[in-house]
Amino acid sequence: MSGKIDKNIKVLVVEDEAPLRELLQAELTRSGYKVHVASGGEEGLNRYREEVYSVVLLDVRMPDADGVDVLRQMRAESNIPEIIMFTGHGNIETAVECIKLGAYDYLTKPVKLDELEMVLDKAYEKNRLRVENINLKMEVGKLDNHRIVGKSPAMIKVLETVKRWGGVDEHVLIFGESGTGKELIARAVHDASRRADKPFVTVNCGRLNVHTAESELFGHMQGAYTGALKGRAGLFELADTGTLFMDEVSEMPLDVQVKLLRVLETSTFRRLGGNRDISVDVRFVFASNKNLNECVARGDFREDLYHRINLLPINLPPLRERREDILPLVWHFLRTGNDRRGESWEITEEAILALCAHDWPGNVRELSNTIRRACILAHETVISTELLPFSLPKNLLLNQGGGVEVETVPLWVVERDHIQKVIEKVEGNKSRAAKILEIDRKTLYTKLERYGLSA
Repeated sequence: MSGKIDKNIKVLVVEDEAPLRELLQAELTRSGYKVHVASGGEEGLNRYREEVYSVVLLDVRMPDADGVDVLRQMRAESNIPEIIMFTGHGNIETAVECIKLGAYDYLTKPVKLDELEMVLDKAYEKNRLRVENINLKMEVGKLDNHRIVGKSPAMIKVLETVKRWGGVDEHVLIFGESGTGKELIARAVHDASRRADKPFVTVNCGRLNVHTAESELFGHMQGAYTGALKGRAGLFELADTGTLFMDEVSEMPLDVQVKLLRVLETSTFRRLGGNRDISVDVRFVFASNKNLNECVARGDFREDLYHRINLLPINLPPLRERREDILPLVWHFLRTGNDRRGESWEITEEAILALCAHDWPGNVRELSNTIRRACILAHETVISTELLPFSLPKNLLLNQGGGVEVETVPLWVVERDHIQKVIEKVEGNKSRAAKILEIDRKTLYTKLERYGLSA
C-alpha cells in the first residue's frame, strides 16, 4: 500500500462480508481516501442518496439485493459517481451487463489493494473530468478571460477584501451594478480559498423560474415530473467541495429562497421527487445588482435569508467611480478582446478623452463591447472618436477649441440616449421599452447591441 496522502476522494464501499468490508475501510482510509461503508444493497442505496460520492465500490452478490439491480437504480438516480463492481463469482455475461449499465470497471475477488487503489484513482479522475466538463459546458463563452484589471484605489480595496475573504470559508455577498464584473470577483474569491482546485459552478438566478429552479439547483429523481426519464444531479451536487456562485440572487423565487436558507443552515438538500437529505460541502458566493434591503422591504426577498448571506460583503464600485481603470481596461481589451490580437493598436487623444469622459452606464461590459465594436469597424489599427458610439462631451470640445462652435450632435447619439432613458425608466423591461419606442423587440435588441447598452 502507498503511504497516507490526502486524496480527498470520497468512496462508498457496499460489501456484505464484514471482514472484507472492515479491511477495505481501514486500508483505504489509511491511504487517504474518505471511506463510507454499507453492509448491503439497501443500506448502500440509502447512503448513495444521502451523500455525494466520487466512486462507489459495489459487490455483485449480496443477501438482501442483487448488485446489478442496485447498479441500475444508482445509475437511474445519478450519473455523477463512478461505480466499480466486484465479486467472487465473476462471469462474462454479468460483467458485460454491468458495463452496459454504466459501471466503470468489473473486478474479481480477491483483489490486490494496490491494484484496487489504481482503479479507484483512475475512476476518480474520470469522475473529476466529467464534473469539470459539465461545468465547462454550462460556462461556455465565459471562460475566455478572467483577469481582473484595475489600479484605482477603489479596486485595490476590493482586491484586498477578496484576499481577506478568500481565506475564510463563510459565504460572500457581492454588490455591484450590472456589468461591473461580479463574476470575476467571485472567481477571485474562489481562487484565493482552500477550494481553488475544486469546482467553481455558476448559476444566474434571474434565468430560473418557479418551475425550473428546484430541478436546476437540487436535481431530480427519475419520474419526479413528466419527462424526467432519468435522475439528474443538480448544481449543489456539481459544486460539492467547491464554490457555487449565485448571480442575481434577488431574482430567486420566494419559495426557493426558503429551501436555499435550509441548505445554508444544514448543508443538506433534497432532490426534487426525493425523500432523503443529501449532504454537501459547498461554499456560496452570492451577487446582486439590486439593493437587497429595498427588496426585503418590498417583500421580494426574505429578511432571514438576507441576514444569512450578508456576512462578508464586497461592494464593487461602478466604472464611473474608478475612472483610473478605464484606460488600463481599454488596452487590455485591445490586446485580448478582439479578433486582431497581436497587432499594435493606437488610440487618438480625442478618443482617449471621450472614453475617459463617458459615464459607462453598462460598466466594464459596455466598455468591452465598445472596444470590440471599434476594432471590427476600424480599417487601421487606430481607435478614433469616429469608431465610438458616443461623441466627445461638449465641454471638452469647447476647452479644446478655444471657444470654437461646438459640433452638432449626431442623430444616433440622440437615439442612443433616448433608448437608455426609456430602458432605465421601465427598469430593463424590453417589451415595455419596445412598446414605448414604437419598435419591435428584434429592432430594440439590435439597437441595444449596436450602442453597447445593457438592459
